[in-house]
Amino acid sequence: MTTQDTITIPMDILRGFLSRIFEAAGCDPENARMNAIGVIEADLHGHHIQGTDHIYSTVRELRAGRLNGRAKPTIVKETSATARIEGDGGTGHVTGVFAAEVAIRKAREAGIGAVGLVGGGDIFMLGYYVEKIARAGLVGMTFTNTHPVRVHPAGGIDPLLGTNPLAFGFPVAGQDPIIIDFATSTSAIGHVRIASYSNAPIAPGIAIDRQGKPTTNAKEALDGALTPLGGYKGFALGLAVGLLSGPVIGAVIGAELSQALTDGRGERCRGHMFIALDPAAFGEASLSEQRIAAYLSELKSSRKAPGVAEIRIPGERGQRLKKESARKGVTLLASIWRNTLKIASELGVEPPHLS
Repeated sequence: MTTQDTITIPMDILRGFLSRIFEAAGCDPENARMNAIGVIEADLHGHHIQGTDHIYSTVRELRAGRLNGRAKPTIVKETSATARIEGDGGTGHVTGVFAAEVAIRKAREAGIGAVGLVGGGDIFMLGYYVEKIARAGLVGMTFTNTHPVRVHPAGGIDPLLGTNPLAFGFPVAGQDPIIIDFATSTSAIGHVRIASYSNAPIAPGIAIDRQGKPTTNAKEALDGALTPLGGYKGFALGLAVGLLSGPVIGAVIGAELSQALTDGRGERCRGHMFIALDPAAFGEASLSEQRIAAYLSELKSSRKAPGVAEIRIPGERGQRLKKESARKGVTLLASIWRNTLKIASELGVEPPHLS
């Protein structure tokens, strides 16, 4: 991104603006605040495709009544180490934070907390939730079955799987947590969507067109399918994520989910899985964190390939960006900002005055 292509907005101003947008779309003040925080968390890490760029989908679903902006998630079934949460049709950030907090509480009480969330919207950047769990001193895992379907199975050409991301968070002694967060498709759909704004080409191998032929045209890719990460391995991993966050926890998947979305019941049926694991259940938690820190040092100090300046640990770049953005402001593509202003205008929300 060049400076001419971007705009930098103070974090508090952006958070307030997004909160007003979500309220105008039908959220109560607390739900709106939580949505804005979750959106900005993605922007702070540089994951704009799951941040401000994607508020259009939440606003759309709220205005259509398919998401509940006044949701109050509740536990409907539980054991000492598990819980099934009914999301009340709430937005992903509201229901996802509730589920992560339940998983943390369960893990502290039982050593592990496995929480199935059914009836919530897209939870967007999974790293947001596993980082919360990791900063509580626990190992976090999150799996989600995304929709609409975008990925073809290995050997097929029809989009039948979501991008089905997964994330892990590990606490590290004296450092930011390790955050591993990735889609099981070769590329996140958001990168393709942003490329389509300016008709920019996408990398070869990311997608096929509707006839199953490889394409570097973003619009053809959106009309076709994304490839699974690593072929059969990515297909298998995406399938596992879909099953864990679907049938295993009582949520729907595949054609049944597509039909539910057509009927307007989709956000009440889709699922997400959150797991928190307490290292203290297996030994001394502080020693676990120290050993992780020592191993990271071993990795980072190892020999580098020619032309490589630094070996980066997963999530390290995002943590650096987050700290810099918190100081300097959130930098967005100008196209994302224009789209956001358009949404605000449609809702009658006054844009912020930027110097």
